[in-house]
Amino acid sequence: MKKQAQEEKVRINKFLAMCGVASRRAADQMVLEGRVTVNGQLIVEPGSRVDPRKDEVIVDGKRMAEPESKQVYILFNKPRNVITTSHDERDRQQILDFIDVPERVFPVGRLDRKTTGLLLLTNDGTLAHLLMHPSSQVQKEYLASLDEKFPPAMLQKLTSGMRLKDTGEKVSPCRAKILDDGMSVLVGIHEGKNHQVRRMFSTLGFEVKRLDRVAYAGLTPGELRRGEWRFLSRKEVEKLYRLCRGQ
Repeated sequence: MKKQAQEEKVRINKFLAMCGVASRRAADQMVLEGRVTVNGQLIVEPGSRVDPRKDEVIVDGKRMAEPESKQVYILFNKPRNVITTSHDERDRQQILDFIDVPERVFPVGRLDRKTTGLLLLTNDGTLAHLLMHPSSQVQKEYLASLDEKFPPAMLQKLTSGMRLKDTGEKVSPCRAKILDDGMSVLVGIHEGKNHQVRRMFSTLGFEVKRLDRVAYAGLTPGELRRGEWRFLSRKEVEKLYRLCRGQ
């Protein structure tokens, strides 16, 4: 319970940004200037965290409150060494450090720290649940760069549904294509087992040096560079709902 409560807290600069007071950088300066109190106590540390549901935050004598949230849908191109969780005890860079919107959004699923590529974030719990539910079989495509060439003769073993050597867990059949140099393989899966693509290649004796999610539920990066994000259009959101419902 203690860990859960900690994860529900957000940085004070993020909370002030959600309230529409200022950008995160400007909010940091407001804290340093002694203009912010939390539960009656002056705070001067920009890294302080608050619970938006319980804590009383006052700036220049005015109590802060989050505005009513509208539903937002964001496509983010995650860089390497950025973590997906909303709280990290080691204070590493998080995806929400890149996305500055008033609404509280959450990632749909996860990408591990080393994996780059597409990630959806939203505050629409219904869509997030549908996208992550196994029955939706949402397709995800990964470009895996390997430590050595992948022989065509092993493609059948990769795609036919294997048992992972570390746990004996069985994964579903998938799609895969060896690219021209032989050192890269494009893999399409609909499951979301932990480190699944890396573990599949490890089972076959290969190490994944780089892993990039290049497509998610039919969405691709387009012009998004690493660390950039954009809102989904209404048509894209409607398409995701239809996809999840098999329409």
